[in-house]
Amino acid sequence: MTHNHEEKELFYPDGKVMYRGGVKKNDFGHDIYDGKGMLFDQEGEVLFEGEFVNHMKQGNGLMYLKGQMIYQGEFIQNKKQGNGILYKDGMIHYEGHFRNDLMDGYGILYYEKDMIAPYQELRAQHPHLDQPQYEGDFVHGMKKGKGKQYYPNGFLQYEGDFIWHHMQGAGKLYYPAESPTTEELVHGVTTLHYEGHFFEDMKHGKGKVYSKQGILEAEGQFKEDAMTGQGTLYYANGQASYIGELVNGKKHGRGDYFNEEGKIIYSGEFIHDERLRITPEIEREIEKLQQQLDRLVGLPNAKKELHNLINFIKIQSLRVDHGLTSFPITYHLVFSGNPGTGKTTVARIIGQIYKHLGVLSSGHFVETDRAGLVAGYVGQTALKVQEVVNKAKGGVLFIDEAYSLVNDKQDAFGKEAIDSLLKAMEDLRDDLVIIVAGYTELMEEFLQSNPGFKSRFNHFVQFDNFSTDELYDIFAMLCQTNDYQFGEAFAQHMRTQLHQIPVEDIPNFSNGRYIRNLFEKLVTIQSNRLIKQVAITKDELMTFEEQDLLQGITENLFDNTF
Repeated sequence: MTHNHEEKELFYPDGKVMYRGGVKKNDFGHDIYDGKGMLFDQEGEVLFEGEFVNHMKQGNGLMYLKGQMIYQGEFIQNKKQGNGILYKDGMIHYEGHFRNDLMDGYGILYYEKDMIAPYQELRAQHPHLDQPQYEGDFVHGMKKGKGKQYYPNGFLQYEGDFIWHHMQGAGKLYYPAESPTTEELVHGVTTLHYEGHFFEDMKHGKGKVYSKQGILEAEGQFKEDAMTGQGTLYYANGQASYIGELVNGKKHGRGDYFNEEGKIIYSGEFIHDERLRITPEIEREIEKLQQQLDRLVGLPNAKKELHNLINFIKIQSLRVDHGLTSFPITYHLVFSGNPGTGKTTVARIIGQIYKHLGVLSSGHFVETDRAGLVAGYVGQTALKVQEVVNKAKGGVLFIDEAYSLVNDKQDAFGKEAIDSLLKAMEDLRDDLVIIVAGYTELMEEFLQSNPGFKSRFNHFVQFDNFSTDELYDIFAMLCQTNDYQFGEAFAQHMRTQLHQIPVEDIPNFSNGRYIRNLFEKLVTIQSNRLIKQVAITKDELMTFEEQDLLQGITENLFDNTF
């Protein structure tokens, strides 16, 4: 290869100058650009002037398009690489670092002329406002990394992280300067509007919002430019006005509302920025549930306790309407009594009533026992409890035979379950009600087993055994619910047999379960009788006959069903 350079002109096939400048011969004897030179298009316009090496732009140079400069700066192997300036419509569009023909590294991006035209006078009066659109890091031609972005009027708009042209990551967003104060004009920056995380130019993640006066208004989780998730709203004096869940910037879900002195006014459900109120519609739903409870046979203690709770919550709601604080209480309950006394049924009703009163967000019912809470290995029990608690969040967690969690002082599995439950009651104290149930004597021992129970369970409901008259009423209700009927002779035998049951003397008498078992056995006896008939009427399908009950007595039905 030869290395002799010479100044030379190279031409297009039509005879027009294509290149003028330094050339050399390559290995094949052809002229190639090497040294300083100018490259022209076929209309004679300059395309490039600057340095070439081995037929490629390399070093400093100027690029043109239709007579207008579009770039000046460094090249490597025909590509813009290094420091340079990019022009658009005769104005500087970008200046900074390039790599592989793209803006890459630190650089400054400028607004187009028509974007800043309305603010030319303001920029001229205050030279420090003559700011670009963006200054900071670029990758592959797009804003990526740390940088600052300015409004067209020159005021700082945003400073922080960028990803692929978008505000993304941690950063600070400032208010637009509509009527800037003297101080804002001097510093070229307005009040901070938002400080936190962004995603694709929107507030997204943890952040804080400030008023135009610089006062913290809200902080918490944001999604798609609005507060969504857990957050805190503030009064102008800095006191929290609300702590809880928000959706699209509005109070929605569980939360606590405070007055300007910091006293809690209301704790419960919010819907579309308003606390849950006992509207006429909600009142009707509560009345239906109360009637459902009142229709249950017996249960005077449960009915009284629930009526007391309902009245308490309603009065607290009226206090909130008048700006008075609501007195917080725990809603966890202890149900004591024998099996079949209605504990599970009442717990389900309580969950729904609590939902309508705003105590719980959903009011659903989850039932469990020791087997559902305790795992086979120490360490796994906490995870198992957490799984059950998460399932019950927003509703009632009913733990039957709760005393079985404490077999003895050496029961490490039960202790782990209890510790995990106490933690859950603290973490979810505003949206979880736990009802523990079991035999009276054993439940007293259970509550004494851990000091933490005393402060969290202060509502006790005793479920007494049903009287024999109440057992008869339960049987009659089962018949009515399931489309069965009986005559007076059957009824008389039923009362006589039930009155002979020593309800209080039978250990762990099963109460309602006893009656349900009795009912199911009588249905079987009636079925065995009817199946022998050639034809069976609707009335016969519905009717218990005296002989069905007498057959049951001969089979010791009333003694074998305890």
